[in-house]
Amino acid sequence: MNNLFEKWKTKIPKYSEVHKDLFASLSQKFGAEGEKKINLGKHFSTNYELYTYAFFLGLYNDEYSPIPDNEKKTDFSHHIQHWGSKSSAIRKDFTNLQENMFIALIAKTDINLIDLEKGELDEDQAIKLILKTMESYTNGGLILIKEKLEENPNYFLQPTSFLNLILEENVA
Repeated sequence: MNNLFEKWKTKIPKYSEVHKDLFASLSQKFGAEGEKKINLGKHFSTNYELYTYAFFLGLYNDEYSPIPDNEKKTDFSHHIQHWGSKSSAIRKDFTNLQENMFIALIAKTDINLIDLEKGELDEDQAIKLILKTMESYTNGGLILIKEKLEENPNYFLQPTSFLNLILEENVA
């Protein structure tokens, strides 16, 4: 299982291009912290922080929404292993968060771990299934964020709006 985690961390998950505007408006490509983030009007310092938030939002609301085959996928060219890998003055690294994401993905992905252990399921196939689960919950979370913005364009101007959204029982 450790090998599966190590392989998963080397991947770059994708999201539907229909959500590019969310990333552009809510997060900063290549990062922005503190004053710079505020001056840019961003809620998340980096794209992977928004991706992580959307994943957990989708997971907690059981919003498993695979990206339709006809939608173009994109990414922000950042391997999972590098997401929050550096500590800074305002936060510690995200290593535990990566581990918790992986555990949730293993629990939610239909993988026969015995077949994997016996070699009857290829690790690369298992990684593809895990990434599909990750992308599907993230897509579900991004859809919930987009719906919230359509309902109230000023919703995320409240200081606790992202916390409130993830704590709501049923967002959808």
